[in-house]
Amino acid sequence: MSVRDRAESSSAKGSRRVGRIVGGVVAAVALVAAGTLGTMRLGWWNPSYEAVAVEQATGPSKFEMVGDVKLHVRDEGQGPVILMLHSSMSNLRIWDGWADQLKGSYRVIRFDWPPYGLSVDPRPSQGMPSVVELIERFVKQKGLGKFVIVASSSGATIATMYTARHPEQVRALAVSTLPLKAPPPTETSALVSSVLWVHTNLVPNYMPEFFYRHSLAELYGRPERLKPETVHWYYMTNNIPGGFARVKTYYEANTKAVWKSGAGDAAAAVKVPVLLQWGDRDIVIPKDRADDARVMFANAPMKIIHYPDVGHYPMIELPEQTGRDLKAWIDALPAAPATGK
Repeated sequence: MSVRDRAESSSAKGSRRVGRIVGGVVAAVALVAAGTLGTMRLGWWNPSYEAVAVEQATGPSKFEMVGDVKLHVRDEGQGPVILMLHSSMSNLRIWDGWADQLKGSYRVIRFDWPPYGLSVDPRPSQGMPSVVELIERFVKQKGLGKFVIVASSSGATIATMYTARHPEQVRALAVSTLPLKAPPPTETSALVSSVLWVHTNLVPNYMPEFFYRHSLAELYGRPERLKPETVHWYYMTNNIPGGFARVKTYYEANTKAVWKSGAGDAAAAVKVPVLLQWGDRDIVIPKDRADDARVMFANAPMKIIHYPDVGHYPMIELPEQTGRDLKAWIDALPAAPATGK
């Protein structure tokens, strides 16, 4: 065999060896990926309800039964009542910053509304109308008089529906990023879209913490404002076993009910003062929806405050400034009687 033949033979053997190594690495990666996805599907990665409750239901948190619904509630301060309703895929923690500013002058009540957070409804969700009915039972059980509702995103839609049904109870309505009709599809990065695809098609019961880190950053006007603590409680509370299935039922119920016609009729029935705090960099609900809201709330005096560099969550992205603006607006409302606990 010539020197050239030996060199070519050696090169071929080397190529085959490299091919085997690469093939082995690819097979190992595929095996690890399959094992990871498999254990996720089995629920091995989900935190237990009990673990999340120990971590998140601290300080002023209480659990109250409203009929057969177990509600995670925080009721702080004394004075005129403010009832706070969070958005989808979140819970009462989004109000931490605002509640701290308000509870010195007001009685601030907030709770996780099912299917979110630590509240538990044993029945399948019927969508937003069932949340409105839950609020009705809660308000009656607590013996609340007139109050201000503060709400965000889909919670703001629920608040609008409740106010239309109970004008005698609501003094005023303060909302942010308000969808009165079905929101348009949200454009996300390739990374977030890829994780969503895996979640939808392969692992419907779990989302990794890095997903919340990246997806929440995209919902902020300035991602550097996102705190690790916020990412962590989003991850923990949304991954409670069975949570994603309950959320899917809730979304499907809304598609069949509320989003067929929207909540425009409810907005038109509202006559109390309305504050709309809008993050103009919101990718979920475009800022032109604020102008739509002004038209739809045709019979209500409305003030709109725009925040040019804020996204979908003014209350957690810029809590100090947006909380001051909210408190100043509530302080200026006609006086209401204080209530004890």
